[in-house]
Amino acid sequence: MRGKTCAVWVALLWFGVCACPLEANMVFPLEIIDCAARCCDSPDLNMYVEVIDGGQDQVDFTFYNDSLISSSVARIYFDDDSGLLSGVAGIDGLGVSFVQSTSPLNLPGVGFLDPPFDATSDFGFAVEHPLPANGINPGQWAKITFDMACGRTLYDVIDALDTGTLRAGVRVLTLPEGLFSSAVTVPAPEPATLLLFGTAGMWLLTRKRRSV
Repeated sequence: MRGKTCAVWVALLWFGVCACPLEANMVFPLEIIDCAARCCDSPDLNMYVEVIDGGQDQVDFTFYNDSLISSSVARIYFDDDSGLLSGVAGIDGLGVSFVQSTSPLNLPGVGFLDPPFDATSDFGFAVEHPLPANGINPGQWAKITFDMACGRTLYDVIDALDTGTLRAGVRVLTLPEGLFSSAVTVPAPEPATLLLFGTAGMWLLTRKRRSV
């Protein structure tokens, strides 16, 4: 009976991972990559991008700052090796003001990434002055809408973010102690990896129950 129960749990986990990959991966954390201070490991620093269908062959990237510590997103970049994004359709936000900008040409502090983060031309955005007041401060968000390449869908964009052929990056200012840093989206775990973690967890749970 225990073996059957474990098999049922594994089957349910597999179904959940394989049946709903899109819904599970529409929110991508922005991971700090170049800060040497302890603030960058703080659980109170929480920034992410939500990717949804914008309608009319468009896709919305909404950048959120839910941090509990001082932080302000001042620049946004996209590295689109996938060729899925064909042009900027609009910029919106809550308490923010961003414009397209190509200066600097690339997200600072990302030279060591593999593959390198190479910002796509014309897909850079900068906060308007005054700064940091117009940046994405805690509790605020900014949305950038792109036209998608002909025949492409939201599923293609999510897949590209999952594999890293499409990445978003931000420059973060006003961190504690006067620091600043950069953060990028990270590829989501492979479904097989998620299944492995889930199976291992169920195995440990079964072992614990048997020992009890």
